[in-house]
Amino acid sequence: MSPSTGVHIPLLTGSKLAPAPGTIPGAVLNVATSIIGSGIMSIPAILKVLGVFPALALILIVAVLAEVSVDFLMRFTEAGVKTTYASVMREAFGSVGGLITKVIVIINNFGGLILLLIIIG
Repeated sequence: MSPSTGVHIPLLTGSKLAPAPGTIPGAVLNVATSIIGSGIMSIPAILKVLGVFPALALILIVAVLAEVSVDFLMRFTEAGVKTTYASVMREAFGSVGGLITKVIVIINNFGGLILLLIIIG
């Protein structure tokens, strides 16, 4: 069955319209929803396992590390040239830094998938 003529089907390779490029507000909202979603899912478990005061200390430590990482990204990125965390780390620490960052991102994504499977289960 072939598609009707004049129907826009964006996922097929013959489509003449290119998708619109991403925007900075869209990227910010995407990262914010990821952070908020994983934070909401993990904070009750942290409080249950550690207790209130150690969990709050851990949350403050993570906040400081997030601030340091954003500062690091702002210092070492060239305006729009480096588009991934691995490329920024490669620029700052060489190829070993880029490789370590890729491995850490893979482990982080794997952990997020396990968390979602636990929630679904």
